[in-house]
Amino acid sequence: MSSRRDAAKVLRHLAKTLDVEETLAAFPGWTRESLGYLLRAMAARVQPPTTTAVLSVDGAARGNPGEAGAGVVLQTPDGAVLRMGEYLGEATNNTAEYKALLAGMKKAADLGIREMQVRSDSELMIKQLNGLYKVKSPHLQDLYFSVIKAISAFDRVTFEHIPREENREADRMANLAIDAKDTVTL
Repeated sequence: MSSRRDAAKVLRHLAKTLDVEETLAAFPGWTRESLGYLLRAMAARVQPPTTTAVLSVDGAARGNPGEAGAGVVLQTPDGAVLRMGEYLGEATNNTAEYKALLAGMKKAADLGIREMQVRSDSELMIKQLNGLYKVKSPHLQDLYFSVIKAISAFDRVTFEHIPREENREADRMANLAIDAKDTVTL
C-alpha cells in the first residue's frame, strides 16, 4: 500500500465491483495480503452503533427521612445526555434511590430505549435488583416491584454498582431538585 489516497481508491473500486481479483488487477503492486490488511484495518475502525443507554441514578435525603430528591443522568445510544432532578418531599434515602431509578426508566421508555445499563452508588438497591439481597423493608417492596414491572418495557437492563465519585452528576441533580423544591432539567 502506498498512500491513504490509494487505499481509498482501492476500497471504492472493491465496493463497486465486489470482486477481489478485478480490484487487484486494477491496482498493480497490491497483493491479497495488502488488501486483506487494508480491509482488517478498516473493519477495526468501524464500530457498530451502540444500542445501550447508560442511566445513572442517585437519591439524596437531608436527614433520613428528610427532604429528598431523585437525580437522573441518561446518556442515550446516540450520545445525547439528559439530566433531571425531581423533588420528592420527605423520604428516606433508599426511597429516593428507587424513585430516581423509576423516573429514569420512565424517561428511557418514553424515548424508546430498548437496552439500558443502570449505574448507581446505592449498593443496597443494586444488590436487591441483582437478586443478591432480599427486600425486607416494607416501604421499599412496592418500589422494588414497580422497578421489576418497569423492566418489562425493555429488551435488556443490567444493574451496576459504582463508586460515589463516579455518580456525581446524578447526585448533583438530586440536590438541585431539593434546593429548588421542584423538578429541574439541564
